Amino acid sequence: MTDKHQVHCDCNSVEVTMTGEPKIHAYCHCEDCRELLQVPYHSVLAWEPDQVEVTKGKQEIVEFQHPHKRMKRIFCKHCGDVLYNTNAMGWKLVSQLMFRKCNDDKLPGSYLSTAHFFYGRRIVDVNDQLPKRE
Repeated sequence: MTDKHQVHCDCNSVEVTMTGEPKIHAYCHCEDCRELLQVPYHSVLAWEPDQVEVTKGKQEIVEFQHPHKRMKRIFCKHCGDVLYNTNAMGWKLVSQLMFRKCNDDKLPGSYLSTAHFFYGRRIVDVNDQLPKRE
């Protein structure tokens, strides 16, 4: 049986279902994520595009296409909650914080971050034991 997980926005107008295992679970420190999401780094669960589907409220979402990058931010038009974003490789990235918020504040052990990517571009130092990769 294939694992399925859901996240939803704060007002419950939109639900997103992820199927299978994420291909990456890590912290991203790239400028693109910081600019698109206005965060110092992004705790990501990355799935292939066909593994993530809006299963409730498709008409309630807004897709913001970044004007200069091949990235999108998908959010609820009512409450503004970002459900996921896309990156230049087309992956769909769900925040670990969003996942936890919608799943009883739990993140499966296999979904915990395993590394920091683009750490050389960071704006915040993180003191942990995870590998720091460029």
